[in-house]
Amino acid sequence: MAPAKVASPKPIFGRAATWAEAPLVLIAVPWEGGVSFRRGTAQAPELIRQVSAQIDYYRSESPAITQLPIHWVEPPWDFPASAEKAYETTVLPYVMERVRQAVEAGKVWGLVGGDHSIALGGHYVLDQIAPGYGLLHLDGHADLRPTYEGNPYSHATILYHAAHLKGIESLVAVGIRDWAAEEAQLAQQLAPRLTLFEMRRLRHALYHGRTWAELVGEILSPLPERVYVSLDVDVLEPGYVPHTGTPVPGGFQYEEVFFLLEAIVRSGRKIIAFDVCETGGMELDAIIAAHLLYRLCALAIGLA
Repeated sequence: MAPAKVASPKPIFGRAATWAEAPLVLIAVPWEGGVSFRRGTAQAPELIRQVSAQIDYYRSESPAITQLPIHWVEPPWDFPASAEKAYETTVLPYVMERVRQAVEAGKVWGLVGGDHSIALGGHYVLDQIAPGYGLLHLDGHADLRPTYEGNPYSHATILYHAAHLKGIESLVAVGIRDWAAEEAQLAQQLAPRLTLFEMRRLRHALYHGRTWAELVGEILSPLPERVYVSLDVDVLEPGYVPHTGTPVPGGFQYEEVFFLLEAIVRSGRKIIAFDVCETGGMELDAIIAAHLLYRLCALAIGLA
């Protein structure tokens, strides 16, 4: 079943595929009601779509990606960027409806945020109709707070909510370097179902002679065959995405992230869905996010 809203598809990555012909759909969620500092991520989905025309589409590791039809799912024209109680009444139902349509149609899907809270609707659907997957959470923050600044759907709560869904077999959080003592305590309580790789630990292992390939093997080992990738762009060093809402120094380099993501596929696992969140509302950030999305599309559809 295709989305109720029928219109000429907008182009993404130089192509404008219909719902019916595209094996992969990108669902735009321009929501920033869960942010706690700097705004702008509500503008990111449309900006990413626009700047995606400026990147080149050939990739040596996945040349077939140039032929992949991708459908861009537009939100309702009156989709709120931020409004009291709009998350439960508008954002969550919108995401769940679009994701359910994609899952039932057998399509690979990705959410384009928006703040990190947008991912919850996708997990709710998978928990209901396609359980038994692992969550790889790439983020500079733990996001393990039950509520933040009075908001139970803050961007700082997504991993907390996900950890309470039985359909997720295991959770792996990578790149964490800014979190509260209460989150660290909860992470210990959730072990071994949750494995958390703090950035300091990873860097010190590298400084003492471990290779990134070895560490990636450890990171992936708790994950089952089916993997959902949640990518908050602030997992990167802030210079890549200087306008993200809550930048943190000491992040990953771009290719370090993709060595990890490509290792998912090399290991025989499958990326079943993904989200890219917290992109700032400026062109530089959108360009980086567009590259992230494009490579994730190739990995998720099995072209890499």
